[in-house]
Formats: sequence, C-alpha cells, structure tokens
Amino acid sequence: MKTTGQGFSQPIPPEQELPIDINYAKLSDWLSDRQKIRADWRNALRAIQEKVGTAVENLPDNPALNAVKAGINVKEMNYITVKKVRDVMTSDKDTAQKNWLGQYKNQATKEWEAILSMYHKDNVHLAEATQIMTQNVQFEIPAIRKLLQQTVKQQQELHRKEGEYKRGSDDYRERYKKECDKLGIEGKEVKGELLKRSECLPALYLEMMEALRSPGLVDAAKLYTAFVAHVTENAEVTAETILPVLSKVQSDALPTVEQMESISFAQDAVTLEDMQCIV
Repeated sequence: MKTTGQGFSQPIPPEQELPIDINYAKLSDWLSDRQKIRADWRNALRAIQEKVGTAVENLPDNPALNAVKAGINVKEMNYITVKKVRDVMTSDKDTAQKNWLGQYKNQATKEWEAILSMYHKDNVHLAEATQIMTQNVQFEIPAIRKLLQQTVKQQQELHRKEGEYKRGSDDYRERYKKECDKLGIEGKEVKGELLKRSECLPALYLEMMEALRSPGLVDAAKLYTAFVAHVTENAEVTAETILPVLSKVQSDALPTVEQMESISFAQDAVTLEDMQCIV
C-alpha cells in the first residue's frame, strides 16, 4: 500500500500493514464509531429489503434470469444476491439497453440498479455483511457443526446395522438354501417348482400301494387280525373291520399311474390352502 504526502507517494512501513484484530461481535460498533456506517443502518436495510421483495416480482421472463430466480429466497436475499441479479440483467442484451442519456431502458434493470445504489449509500452493504457474519458465527456454524456431529454418529450407527444385516442375510440365505435342498428345488421360483415337484406324487403313491400289497404286510395284517380276534374272543373280527383302508388297498386291483394322476390332481382334491383353513 502507498500513501500520498508532500506531493509524492511514500510507501507505508511494513509494521503499519499488520491486520487489525477486531472482535466479530463488535465489528458493527467499530464501523459505526469510525463513521463508516450510520447508526440507523437497520432502517435503511429494511427499506432495501422491501424494495427487493417488489423487484423480484417484477423480474422479466428470460432464460438467464429464470436460472437465477430458481435459487432465490426473497427472505434470504442480501447484497451479494442483489448484485448477482443486477449483473445478469446488465449483461443480457434484452435488459441492458441504454438510452442516449446512459440510463437503462428496462424498468426492472433500473430498479435493481437503484437497489444496489441504496446498498452502497452509507455502506449499508458493509453493515449487512457484519450482521450476516455475526449470525453465522454465533448461530449458523455451531448449528451446522452440531448437525454434522449427529450425522456422523448416525452414519456410524447405520454402518454397524448394515454389517449386522449383511451377516443376518448371509445366515438366512444359507438356511433358505438348505430348506430348498430338502425339498429338492432351486428356490428361484418356489411356487412353480413346488407344483412341478407334485407331478411325482402319483408315482410315489403307487409305490406306497405296492409296498402295502407286499406279502410281508399281507401276512402282518392277517396276524394282527387273528391277534385281535383272540384277545377280544370275537371270531367275527376281520381285516375289513379293524384295518379297512389297508384291507381295501390289498384287496382291490392296483390302479395305473394315469388313474392316480386323475385322483391326485382332481379339482375337489384337498389343497394346501384347504389344510391351512382347517388349521
């Protein structure tokens, strides 16, 4: 930095270029004491904010301004956002045209230029900046820091739960595979695969009936009938009375696989849903 004195420029000594240490909470008073801002700057700022609210509603419709308006919150507008809107309007060919007196033709551009001049008058923009800085340091930054700590803690908790869920999912996946192996299915389409498995039931039933008709079971049924007749001292006891189902299987002709399929897949056959309703 240089200062003018006695008709020529003199450099400022380095020790005088040290930054000034000012408490942020007293910066507004510091500027006011040195007459950089007025003591009643808040009244001027309120007047500016009222004009900003009206000017936003009167903004013309064009692509450049639409992009700016999309991120504007009227209650949070300040000198920086006002200057940004003014710069867009003065750089756009539709809103930056001037008359021969050097004034803007577009009324909206005039309004935003006037608002920016109101900010510059008596350094209201500096007073607003000190207010924003004080609010950020005292409230916004601590709130964000607290929110960040809560977010980090929540993230750690979610990572822990994610690990637990992954371990649990691996365990359930293995158990599911074992159950599917027991049923003889892949488990990709359970309902269809189970219905497919039911196609082997008629042949299985037929094998069971053949086993019930084996000579060993026939002799066992006769022995059991004779035993019951002896114990009850009732000579009229027969296999048909005490073992009706087994007796019918052993005495009737063995059905074919086609006949078993017609019985197993009949419309009135007992289904899983029927059994669940009974339970």
